[in-house]
Amino acid sequence: MPDVWAQLPPITAGALSTAVTMYPVDLVRALTMSAAGDGRAGVGVGTLLREFHAAHGAKGFVTQGVGPEMLRATYMRVLKFFLFPITHRALYGKNPSEGTVLTKASAAALCSLPEGMSIAPIETAKIGLQLDKTNVYKNNMGKFISSTIAERGWVGLFNGYFGIAYRQTSWTAAYFASLSSFKGLASNVIPDEYVKTQNLAGGMAAGMFGAVFNTPGDVIRSTIQKRFLATAPVKTEFSPALLTGAVKEFVATGAEIAAAKGIQGLWTGFPFKAMHLGGSGALLATLIPIFKTMMGVDDE
Repeated sequence: MPDVWAQLPPITAGALSTAVTMYPVDLVRALTMSAAGDGRAGVGVGTLLREFHAAHGAKGFVTQGVGPEMLRATYMRVLKFFLFPITHRALYGKNPSEGTVLTKASAAALCSLPEGMSIAPIETAKIGLQLDKTNVYKNNMGKFISSTIAERGWVGLFNGYFGIAYRQTSWTAAYFASLSSFKGLASNVIPDEYVKTQNLAGGMAAGMFGAVFNTPGDVIRSTIQKRFLATAPVKTEFSPALLTGAVKEFVATGAEIAAAKGIQGLWTGFPFKAMHLGGSGALLATLIPIFKTMMGVDDE
């Protein structure tokens, strides 16, 4: 078995590199998906970008919400790539490379559960800063979080949690379950001496495949969070009823979007989502093995 803790440095390096590279695409994804909740699904990307530029200036494209996004994206990718092989070995007593599609999907789904809960406040802060048209929070994650807790209670940081959990679980399960298959397909057309290119192509395909399942959850989650942040602050205490209400809100919002825009409305922004997750999957599948080799770490 590989040294578990030795995996962390190369995984972290690969995750951070991916987060930095993919941030501009994530910004466009956030703008297009949140537009669906405003009944503006037909608004062009150019219009959304001009509105964003008017609110935050040119530097906003590389700074607005970048702190929460770097933290969120790096942390969640480290968590999933670190926990996946551990979870697979714990469940089935063997490395993922020896597993089946079903064992990989189930292990990936299970290992993704801590992600949703732990990244929810960062996710809320990120979308809050990206959609802060009047620049109230001055692109400061701490200011947004403290303001939200003061005005809405700490549960306000977990608004849209069910959508976040669904999004993380669906993509992680689909990605890890399909990655080796897509790499195998890539090896049929790309010579074996170009292993890095095979990893890039396989990771891209697996990431885009995961986006098919992931996108509806993200559209619904973005809509719920944007509406929540636009309402007058009301301080709320936690209760078990909030969990039931969150599930009902998720289902009702999805039904509302589908009724207004057709079922395809749940895949609003899919091209950018597929580009974002496909690109992320490609970079992770390529960079993590490269960093492992550079650092002398055995692969799983």
